[in-house]
Amino acid sequence: MQLSKIIFLLSGFFFSFVAFTSCDSNEDTGTQSLPLPASLQSTENTFYPEDITIINNTAFVSSFADAKIWSFDLTQTDPTGEVFAQGEAGFTQAWGLKSDGTVLLSLLNNADFTGNPPGPSKLVEYNLASREKTREWDLPANAVGHTVSIVDGKYYVGDFGTPRVFEIDPSAGTLNDSWFTSSDWDPAISGMGGIIYDNDGGFYASQGNKLWYLPINNGTPGTLQEVSISGLSSIDADGISWDGTNNTLYYATNDTGDPEKLGEAFKLEFTDKTTATGSSLINGLNDTSGVWYLKDQNNEYLFICESQFGALFGFNTVELPFNIQILTL
Repeated sequence: MQLSKIIFLLSGFFFSFVAFTSCDSNEDTGTQSLPLPASLQSTENTFYPEDITIINNTAFVSSFADAKIWSFDLTQTDPTGEVFAQGEAGFTQAWGLKSDGTVLLSLLNNADFTGNPPGPSKLVEYNLASREKTREWDLPANAVGHTVSIVDGKYYVGDFGTPRVFEIDPSAGTLNDSWFTSSDWDPAISGMGGIIYDNDGGFYASQGNKLWYLPINNGTPGTLQEVSISGLSSIDADGISWDGTNNTLYYATNDTGDPEKLGEAFKLEFTDKTTATGSSLINGLNDTSGVWYLKDQNNEYLFICESQFGALFGFNTVELPFNIQILTL
């Protein structure tokens, strides 16, 4: 049985005590198709690509082992990664990314995988054009920021360590650490996995091997509902992305904990907000994590980070170059 990154990494926590606005489309608007290769690659030995977001024909990728953010210019025939933002002292990992075209948000963490509580974590905001850090918000003690979304100017962060969602109001400079949680979310199974805003009034969230739908109206959470899914026995989403045109959710399940290459990516096709049919797209990848759906002209792609997290924990060795698979849909 696959042992997902979410369940594997959370085990230490329990024994010791995952870019969108309301108008995002994931679609580039250039007049020529991008010259995309079969994959994006990097020989940086501390890369470990965690999450990916694409804006203005540039792919931004967080680096799990050194907290850097890399960028890849997708208008180039063979994109070469360059550092968008350096890591920060006191923070060992960069996790979720998101952008609205003006800012880029990055979650920096100190998750501890030896059984100790996590160290400090924070959300950092960068000006996309200047690359300058503009603001940051410390997350509550013992939190590990997994995924961030942008909805109506506010930032929503899922806590990997405890299944809950924080709301950050950048205008007011406030952080609401009790914005939403639910007794239906079982921390004994997993923490908070991938969360994505559907651009139409709600979040999809992965928790406890299930997918949930949470409406939001003017910043107020609605009633949590479990999504009924045929074709798949469980949902364990790490990376997560949304195609609003076709009401399709894409996600990857990480296989950290197994030395074999069992990383897999899936799609869920929705007939309404809480009913979907699931299917596998690709498997045999090396510890899949972040994903991003991109439509370019009439072409559709799924970018899938092969994180190789297993190498960090001694299950296997790093295979350079690190790879971000570009799957043609």
